Amino acid sequence: MSWRTKANRDWLAGLPEVVPGHPLARHTSFNIGGPAEFFVEIGRTELLQEIVEECGRRGIPRLLLGAGTNLLVADAGVEGLVIRCATREHRVTGNRVSAAAGLKMLRLARICADADLTGFEWAIGVPGTVGGAVYQDAGCWGVEMREVLVEARGYVPGQGPVSWDLAQLQLGYRTSALREGRLHGCLVTSAVIELRPGDGARSRAQMAAWTEQRTRTQPIKTKNCGSVFKNPAGDSAGRLVEAAGLKGARQGAAQVSEQHANFIINTGGATAADVAALIERIQTAVRERFGIELETEVEMVGRWG
Repeated sequence: MSWRTKANRDWLAGLPEVVPGHPLARHTSFNIGGPAEFFVEIGRTELLQEIVEECGRRGIPRLLLGAGTNLLVADAGVEGLVIRCATREHRVTGNRVSAAAGLKMLRLARICADADLTGFEWAIGVPGTVGGAVYQDAGCWGVEMREVLVEARGYVPGQGPVSWDLAQLQLGYRTSALREGRLHGCLVTSAVIELRPGDGARSRAQMAAWTEQRTRTQPIKTKNCGSVFKNPAGDSAGRLVEAAGLKGARQGAAQVSEQHANFIINTGGATAADVAALIERIQTAVRERFGIELETEVEMVGRWG
């Protein structure tokens, strides 16, 4: 039976500050994507949990959105309810920092430096949120989230609030049990990281140097989703794409970056279909030339049928 009963639609329409037919392009770094059937932004963890629980009870499809930096939203939009997580609390206790899922990693990197804690400078290169970083074991400059994460706190529909340790989360290169394992469908509400005492000024200098290097080597000022493909073992996705002759290749208004071939940029008016077709074209070319299957790091969500 369809979830679109009058009772369900009335409940969705009655959520605080809910917006029907809300364009999602403005909430993704690609600036691509059709509308959310219903959209709401939530800044309180308790309310977030209540809404997720009720969606599960009613059978309403829901998508949790953070900074939208690793998503390709279908042109036809997203069914059900899209919830933008805007929880941004944080707390520093000794060498440990607790951060809400909606806090941006760049902001948390600066918070840690201001607290004279070292070991999180790499996060200045991660444009997403804390929740997204746990979900896909984000990393940069040779360091991954799993190397500093102590635990993640979350919510399991039908069960309630929980805490997960590293073994339960099964973090690996750009994946986790939340993305592809037994915790799929669960909600991350916060994370606890453990760092080392350090020199905040030195940390800020390191972050500034890395940011300058990223500006020179990656198209960070364009509309893109970050790295499109995972790096194969012992190789670089960007090198393979360039070696296949696809640096600068275009599909509609989507283009493989001339600056870094593992980025696809929206040159203006690109559609999700443009990007998806370009991804498939790249995968085919690399497979045929090198016998390597490039796996996507970007996640495709919404109505792709």
